Amino acid sequence: MLAVLLAMAAVACGLIDVFQSSGVEAVTLVYQGNAFVRVDSTVAFTVVVQVGGATLSRPHLSITSSDTSIVALTPGRDSLIGRNTGNATLTIRLESSMLTDPATAPTLTQALHVRP
Repeated sequence: MLAVLLAMAAVACGLIDVFQSSGVEAVTLVYQGNAFVRVDSTVAFTVVVQVGGATLSRPHLSITSSDTSIVALTPGRDSLIGRNTGNATLTIRLESSMLTDPATAPTLTQALHVRP
């Protein structure tokens, strides 16, 4: 009887809507910054994450450079440092406790070019 009353209360409060899945929503990662960096310079960039068309505030991102001898990230991971002339790839991956397999996490790759 108690279970029935709790179920009725949950329906009345709208809690059922909170726990029902709305399905998979489209996730978009957008790199905003310069793809060309000069040697010995620092260039700021941002990544905008949208889920179902809405911008996600303060997303947890994993950001890595394919070659840190060419282009590295600042400790805050919000700027690029041009170290040597060449090309590298920035890999940006959305991290979430909902995404248990990193291979399926939304990922963006951005080509970077360091020039003299």
